Amino acid sequence: MSTALATRTTVRGMPVMIALGLVCVLLVSGCAFPHRNHRTASLARAHGPAPTAQQLIAALQKNFRAISTFHVLMQVQNPGNAAPDQVQIRDANGDVIMPDKIKAQATVVLSGQSVQVSLISVGEAQFITDPITGQWRVIKGVLDPRTLTNPDTGITALVSKVQNISQPVAANANGTPCWSVNGQLDAKYLAFITGGGVPAGTMLQTNACIGQADALPYRVSVTGEAAPGDTPQTVRVFDLSNYNEHITISAPL
Repeated sequence: MSTALATRTTVRGMPVMIALGLVCVLLVSGCAFPHRNHRTASLARAHGPAPTAQQLIAALQKNFRAISTFHVLMQVQNPGNAAPDQVQIRDANGDVIMPDKIKAQATVVLSGQSVQVSLISVGEAQFITDPITGQWRVIKGVLDPRTLTNPDTGITALVSKVQNISQPVAANANGTPCWSVNGQLDAKYLAFITGGGVPAGTMLQTNACIGQADALPYRVSVTGEAAPGDTPQTVRVFDLSNYNEHITISAPL
């Protein structure tokens, strides 16, 4: 998990770096905010016009265990200038089957050039298309997604790291009524995604929009310098949808 997207590497080693980064991106967006639990009453109905931030966090952490599948779209707005030997993910679009299957496509910048790659992860096996040949390649021992999706020890812990969480207010995300909350997150907690490399104590402005009717996340955004090349205006936006729909993911080889 400590492998960095921005690690200095050769073209030959780049597929491994992209695979690690893309898996992390997809999982962080999906796992930081859990799925519905039908046994839990709607927060809007149970707690009046708006729940407290503590109630929202508690519901997210509890409902995470009910997730089976989801879709996620990640986009980077106002990206900074990447170094020639740095790998940047500009967007990612994929599906996740809990706890250990991922299928995604991404646009990445390699040596200043934008390329498309695909990734499939099934259990301990990862597969990625070579950015030059387009052929599937097997990657061994890079990342076990289960280390991130574990509800007790995985990425869900990021929720508790957000500081100065605001009181929820009514908002809208892609047509879905939601509760919007803001806070600050130390960039060090995203280092396994971005590679780190920013000054200690760098704080990122964070926003989450969580469905009023079902306590599901529909949009999450993080603003600020989370990686070398970022600017204070760099924004990473995650749109989540299609919870618990039927998805099939299998190894390509």
